[in-house]
Amino acid sequence: ETNVVKVTVINFVPGSIASDQTICEGTAPAAFTSVVASGDGVLTYQWQDSPDGIIFTDIPAATSATYTSVSLIADTWFKRVVTASLNGTDCMEETNVIKVTVNNFIPGSILADQTICEGVAPLALTSVAPTGDGTFTYQWQSSLDGLSYSNIIGANLSTYAPAALTADTWYKRQVTSTLNGNTCSEETNDVEITVLNFI
Repeated sequence: ETNVVKVTVINFVPGSIASDQTICEGTAPAAFTSVVASGDGVLTYQWQDSPDGIIFTDIPAATSATYTSVSLIADTWFKRVVTASLNGTDCMEETNVIKVTVNNFIPGSILADQTICEGVAPLALTSVAPTGDGTFTYQWQSSLDGLSYSNIIGANLSTYAPAALTADTWYKRQVTSTLNGNTCSEETNDVEITVLNFI
């Protein structure tokens, strides 16, 4: 009769991570939540990210069960690799993959500076349309000093035709992009309507 040998099988579950998010460009997603790994051996973690959901690379120092991403400017996918170590043997398994969708858009621009006589309506302000992600909505704003702006009630189209003016007035357009229920806002350049006042 020979001796008996034991084959130890490392059994473990890598847990899971959550969840998909949509964020504005240049912001950080909410911290990813975690169902921790469980099973045999000493369990360690390594988070990875990817620009395409296919090729993943390790995130330096991201070795906890949870992870909080830095600010992002492009869609990014994440997963967590779990290693179970027992009796000098390492086994690795991966969690599900989550995607952070980044709402990227350019708000376009508005045209153009004008000089008018007092009490005259300027030409309609024209628009270079926004481009990028999401569905766009508009809010025009005006200012009497070029610094402090307020919304113009009912001015929600891509272009705007001001009424007759009696003082220098600045305009800009706020563009809001809605993607996956997430809203992000950016502003165009401003234009100045100079009013010639004289007695």
